[in-house]
This record gives sequence, structure tokens and C-alpha cells, in this order.
Amino acid sequence: MNRSSSTMILIAMGVIAASAAVVLFFQLGLSAGSALLVGIGLMLVMVTLQQPMERRRERIWIENRLAEIAAVAGDGEAEIEKIAARLNRLEQALPGRVREQTGELAAEVEVVGELLRQVTETLAELESTVDGRLDGVNARFGALERHMREAEDAGRRSRRSRSDDYLDEDRHGRQSGARDDVSASMKNSLFVPDTDPAFDREVERLIREEQIELHLQPVVTLPQRLVRSYEVLTRLKGASGLIPAAEFIPIAEKSRLIAKLDTYQVIRSFQILKRLTQRNSDVGLYINLSVESLASSTFFREFQGFLSQNRAMADLVQFEFRQEALVEMGPLEIESLRAVSDLGFHFSIDNVTDLRVDFRRWSDLGFRSIKVAADRLLGRAPLVTGDIHVEDMAGHLQRQGLTLIVDRVEQEAQVIDLLDYGLAFGQGNLFSSPRQVRPEVLGAAQATATPRSAAAGGERAGMSRR
Repeated sequence: MNRSSSTMILIAMGVIAASAAVVLFFQLGLSAGSALLVGIGLMLVMVTLQQPMERRRERIWIENRLAEIAAVAGDGEAEIEKIAARLNRLEQALPGRVREQTGELAAEVEVVGELLRQVTETLAELESTVDGRLDGVNARFGALERHMREAEDAGRRSRRSRSDDYLDEDRHGRQSGARDDVSASMKNSLFVPDTDPAFDREVERLIREEQIELHLQPVVTLPQRLVRSYEVLTRLKGASGLIPAAEFIPIAEKSRLIAKLDTYQVIRSFQILKRLTQRNSDVGLYINLSVESLASSTFFREFQGFLSQNRAMADLVQFEFRQEALVEMGPLEIESLRAVSDLGFHFSIDNVTDLRVDFRRWSDLGFRSIKVAADRLLGRAPLVTGDIHVEDMAGHLQRQGLTLIVDRVEQEAQVIDLLDYGLAFGQGNLFSSPRQVRPEVLGAAQATATPRSAAAGGERAGMSRR
């Protein structure tokens, strides 16, 4: 019985005792003291009778609870016995099951070992075959070298015998000089690539007449393949088709027209960027630039002024240089980079073939990304690496403040192999080939652009044109 029931019973007893005392005092005429004593006595009697009854009820309730607990404990013991039986069965069956599974695994390991042995034997056979072929090639080269030496000795003996037959020294001198010229021309034709003056003149003419096309190739995120930025690629519109940059850049540098080419490319690239940011304010551009242009005071003065007018787009532009050109940079070019970096613009390193460089130094100069070809990262083309493994290079460069971009991605298999390298960006014909910027886009940008100055002649003429 709970406490509230006991309290109610005590209150009822008190009311009964008080009622009896009042009746005795008012109805039977007993004195107040006697009536009070009778009420108290009646109260004590009722309490005395109530206590054993309440204890008996509590005892019965406790016994019932104990019986229930005993029943639950019995059920628990039964469950424990069942679990113990299952454990015993499991202990008896486990060794056999382990032996079965281990036997299958041992068979598979044996099969793998046999396959490895076959692969090793095949590689050994292949190595021996390659060595044999290399020995054959070396023997052929040795025989060819001996034949060349014998032919050379025979030619010298023939020349000496013929020179003894000529009595006229002048005639002998002219024929000897002619033979030397023929020998020199043969050597040049064999070992020195001929230059095409007509092609050089055509390249110079196309650059001066600004017969230039700009193409864009996207740089996408990996693995989502969302366009993040574009690289601007330059082509010359020749009579027989488009001329790629690899063919005309050396000619432009040799003829001192590279600054004019870079001028055209920079101005048109910013015009393109203005059109792109109208649709997507986060898209950026990689603009190729020659180190030769940085060394030109005329170009760099106009270039720096142009960038000052377009500092609002500094976060969206990275000027790209070849690694081999960066290695040859002098103090003048370094100071030019610092001046451009002070304007808020950043740089990128392209055509990276050597990872044993101080990337922290380039990061301090304003470089923010480097591009390495997919085949070089996968070990299918030469790449000089240092102590950092190629798979960890992306994280290492990120700690240096640089982003690793894999370019020249041509096949889907390359992307699958590069997913473990932690690369965030990729570029290549697999994602999209370079596409020409439509003339109407440049025309619209040119119509809305305001010329900064009207300079003329040489490198300044290109910078002032819109």
C-alpha cells in the first residue's frame, strides 16, 4: 500500500475519534476531559488494529514481487543456458569452418603464386629478347660506323690520288674547295635542319598584319568536369591553314615581333574576359606570355599601364610562362614579374618537366599554379622528380601556395589513373579541344572598349589597338 493510502486512513481514524468525542460530550453529557480521553483511546485502538493489517498487506505485496523476480530470473537462466549451448556448438563447429575457408584461401594464394611465377618467367624471356635485339642493333650501328670510317678513308685516299694528278694549283684549289663545300652541305643536310626563309617571311607578315586567331580551351574541375577557366591559345591564319604556336613563336622571338604578338593577345584576351564575366563572374583566363616581352622596356611600360587600368579583373587572370623560360630569367625579368604581381595579377608555369625546383620562391613571386602533362605524371614521359612522390605532389604544392593542373589529357583511362593523385583541375582534348573565338565576339568587345592611347609603330602600335 502506498503512502497516500496510509495517510488517508490515519486522517479517517482521526475524524472518527474526534466525532466519537463530540458525540459523547454533547449527546451523553460526559465531561470534556472524559470525552477527549475516550476519543484518544478509540484512536489508539484503531491505530493498533490497522498496523498488523497494513504489515500483512505489505508482506503479501513483497512476496508477489519476489515471485515475479524469481520467475524473471528463471527465464534469464534459461536464456543463459541456451546461449551457452549455442557457444558450445559454435566452438565445436568453428575449427572445421576455419579450416574450410583457410583451405580456399590457400588455394587462391597458390594460384596467385603460380601466376606471378609465370609473369616473372615471361618478363625474363622478354628481357632476354630485348637484350638480344639491343645487341643486334648495337652490332649494326658498329658495322655502320666501320663502313662510314672506311668510306671516309677511301675518300681521303681518292682525293689525295686525284690531287697528285693535277698540276695546276688553281684548278686543284677550286676542285678541293668544291669538294669541301659538297661535304659541308651533306653534313648540314644530314644533321642540321634547314630553315625556310619563305615561311619565316610569311610568319612575320602575318604577325605584322595581325592575321591572328585566338582559341580557348577550358580548364575543368575533377572529377566533376565543370569549367573553371580557359587558356588562350594563339594561331596564325596562313595561306595553307592555321599555324600553331610551336612553329611561329621561335620565329617571332628571332624577328623581335614577339612583343607585338603578346600585345595583341593580351588586349584581345581581356576583351574576351569581359564578355565571359557577363555570363559567369567567376570564370578566369590563362594568357601565355613570352619572357622576351618582359625584357622589352617599351612593351612593359605599355603593358603595365594597361594592367593598371584593368586591376578589377586581376583575380581572374594568370599569365603563363614555360618552365624552361623561367629558368633563364634574369634580374630584369624578375623585377618585371614583381611589378605585375604588385598590381594583383598572378602567374602560372606551363610545360613543367622538372619538379626539383624551389616552388616556394615562385609562389612568393606571384605564381599560383603549375601545369604538368598527364603522361609525365603517369610516368609515360620523362619527368624529373625529387624526394616527393608524384602521387603526393598535389598536396605538397598546395602547401606551397600552388595548384597542380594536369594538362594534355587525351584519354579517359588517364583520368581514371590520375584520380588517386588528388588533382583538382584538368585540361586537354578529352574535355574539349581548343575552339576559336568567334570574330563577332571580338568585334563586339572592340566596339565597347575605349582605347587608352593612340600610340603608333613597333610594339606600341599593337598595345593601343582595340
